[in-house]
Amino acid sequence: MAAESTQALLATELVPSGQMVTFTLDGVEFGLDIDRVQEITHRTDLTPVPGSPSFILGVLNLRGLIIPVIDSRIRFHLAPQEATPKTRIIVLRLASGSTGLQVDSVAEVVRLEDHSVRETPPLVAGIRAEYLAGMVTVGTRLITLIHLDKLLDSAELSRRADLDLGLAGTVTGMADDFEEDLEEDGRPFVTFRLGSESFGIALHEVEEIVELPPVTKVPDAPDYVLGVICLRDQVMPLVDLSEILSIQEDAGDRKRDMVVLLSFGAAKIGVVVDEIQEILRVQDGQTLPPPQTLSEAEREHLEGILLLPGRMVSLINVLKIITGDDQDKIAAMGQGLGLNENRAQEAIPSLELVVFRLGPESYGLRLHEVREIIMVGQITPVPRAPQFVDGVLNLRGEVMPVVDLRTRFGLERVDATTISRILITSIGGVFTGLVVDAVDEVRPVDLHRFGPPPAVTAVGANRYIEKVARLDNGMIFLLELKQLLTDAETEQLQGLQGRRGTANRVGEP
Repeated sequence: MAAESTQALLATELVPSGQMVTFTLDGVEFGLDIDRVQEITHRTDLTPVPGSPSFILGVLNLRGLIIPVIDSRIRFHLAPQEATPKTRIIVLRLASGSTGLQVDSVAEVVRLEDHSVRETPPLVAGIRAEYLAGMVTVGTRLITLIHLDKLLDSAELSRRADLDLGLAGTVTGMADDFEEDLEEDGRPFVTFRLGSESFGIALHEVEEIVELPPVTKVPDAPDYVLGVICLRDQVMPLVDLSEILSIQEDAGDRKRDMVVLLSFGAAKIGVVVDEIQEILRVQDGQTLPPPQTLSEAEREHLEGILLLPGRMVSLINVLKIITGDDQDKIAAMGQGLGLNENRAQEAIPSLELVVFRLGPESYGLRLHEVREIIMVGQITPVPRAPQFVDGVLNLRGEVMPVVDLRTRFGLERVDATTISRILITSIGGVFTGLVVDAVDEVRPVDLHRFGPPPAVTAVGANRYIEKVARLDNGMIFLLELKQLLTDAETEQLQGLQGRRGTANRVGEP
């Protein structure tokens, strides 16, 4: 009787609700207590997390909730299998938070009438007994119960106990730090391409850089105004500088898929461009004056000319390009088309991010952490450097190591392309270049959109991820810059930084 009482108690503990959700793996039926199941969803697009354990498929954005998804086949040491139309993700309620479990298929919900539990053999369909809590019968069926605590109670899935948003504090003082950087190392300019020509706008005038949203044409607008765009409930005119500057373009050069948002008095305007190239710091004496062959009006809107290897960048002031009469008309456009005037007065806390890509995934660094964004130029290999270090580059006399973030995150190494970029930042006092696949935009992200990173691993890339921003069209992993290198690795890079004269110079006039 004592043994029967123990069995009955164990079944009650495993399935306290008395109902199970059953699912299949490799043709074997398994069960979970229905009270541990938050919902069941079809397999949708998941966002991989580089460096996570092999059994983590990625993370799922479930109505704003970021949850890790486990491949039950790999976790149970079964042969992997491609998802099918029957594949489902069971979202489980766990003490550490919601977690998804991908299974071959979900069968049904059954009531547990026989509370006796049978011991599991050492292997069930190749699954080790440590993950199995026992076997129960439902009619003539034998269902194996999953031991969720054993399955998920692992250091690989532990959350950081001291996790705290703490983002508001990072915004405070950002502007002061930024201004100090300006004084010490030149003024930063965003450079972009229009046709075959390159231009630059002072970074302090730039509010955001975004992909081109839908454009609505408006009547009685200047020829160079393409229409208006709506971004986060704010309507603003969209300006084509190529019309004002009379830039001759080939059809193949014209892409017009990026927008630079600028402050325009109390309003904003969007400037459509073909390609965002770099963020460069321009020091005093590095620019040339506007050519005397230009008219006085043309020279007035030019701050100077910057000569770079293979191209010339015209540094312009957009507000001086647009004439006074048109300024009033453009400034009134947004207000006349339903601009929420109170929105500008709303103090919505946000964080300015540089958003970049590694593969299909989006990552972010705080804007004040990125000193420059440059094209991938000549990188000089260094013997016996760490595996994740591509080499060193010489940026205006400053020799700095270059880290391949793909290698750092355990991703496949790929060759640089025309859209690859190097982010210049400082890690542990060492100026360091970070190679990324592409830089997408510079944008503010409201603080309420940030949440803790998925409880995937403290060993892989998750140790570099500070927060996750949940957006309507995906998510951004906010990197914790100081975690990218250990103290020992920082010392190694300091040694590389000291090797003056070993690298070819880039970004010099």
